[in-house]
Amino acid sequence: MDDDQTVEESAFIVDEVSSIVKESLEAVIGRNMYEHNRVSQWTSSVAEQCLGQLSKLGKPFKYIGEKPVVGLCSIC
Repeated sequence: MDDDQTVEESAFIVDEVSSIVKESLEAVIGRNMYEHNRVSQWTSSVAEQCLGQLSKLGKPFKYIGEKPVVGLCSIC
């Protein structure tokens, strides 16, 4: 039984991680318009917030992230 609990506790749950990333993006960027001069600040803040929340999960993982931020043009 302990082995099952250990496997379950250390399982990578994609939905949980996706939720953390989405919440971090919403908290940092929200509905702000794209501003090139804020991209560096936004990416750092999102990465820090994601890593903070992921570390709280207590999972035995190392995380690697890529952080492209681009502006979308509704008339393009």
